[in-house]
Amino acid sequence: MTRRPRPVGASLLLGCAGLELATFPLLRPTLLGVQGLSGTAALLLAAALIGCAWQLWTRPATAARTGTAAVLLGLLSYPLANLGGFLIGMLLALTGGSLALAWRSTEDDAPPAPSRG
Repeated sequence: MTRRPRPVGASLLLGCAGLELATFPLLRPTLLGVQGLSGTAALLLAAALIGCAWQLWTRPATAARTGTAAVLLGLLSYPLANLGGFLIGMLLALTGGSLALAWRSTEDDAPPAPSRG
C-alpha cells in the first residue's frame, strides 16, 4: 500500500464539516440576524474548518498543528454552533482532525540514509 503525499481524507472530512456547519445558518440568510451569536459562531467555525482543510491540502507538513486546531474547532462547535451542526459537523471535524494528527508523510517513513565516516 502506497501512501499519498497529502492527507486527502482529512482534508475532505474537514471541508465537509465546514460546509455542514455553514449550511443551517445560510439556508435563510435573511434570518441570520435572528439567529444571533449561534449563527455567527457557526459561520466563523465553518470558515475556520474550511481554512484547515485548505491548509492541509496545500501544506501537508503542518498536519499536526492543523489537526490539533481542527479537533479544537470541532469541540468548540458543540456549545457554540447548534450542537456542532446537529452533531454531524462536530463528528466530521473530530474525525478529520484525528486523521490529520495520525497522518505522516512518505518522507517520515523512509529509512535514514547511511552515514559514511
